[in-house]
Amino acid sequence: MTSRKTAVTLSAASVAELAPLLGTLDEFLRSSPRVAGDLAGFLSSRGARFPGFGACNLIDELSFTALSFRRLTVGPASGDVPERQAGQ
Repeated sequence: MTSRKTAVTLSAASVAELAPLLGTLDEFLRSSPRVAGDLAGFLSSRGARFPGFGACNLIDELSFTALSFRRLTVGPASGDVPERQAGQ
């Protein structure tokens, strides 16, 4: 297991690039129950003891991370989620 004591600093530009990517992945993973099942199958193939539980936790962890990155890009006074542009 890796230590979480090591800090990594991301530039504002990096955060701005990662936020939409994480949001898209979050939307995809929550788009259908089949996706969660496929993720559980993948985790099972890698030897996970409880792949369904692991898949749900991974999806939730990504969602919370995506939300954190969105908040970093819009700032606390702007609300939780930035408005989507037409066509996005």
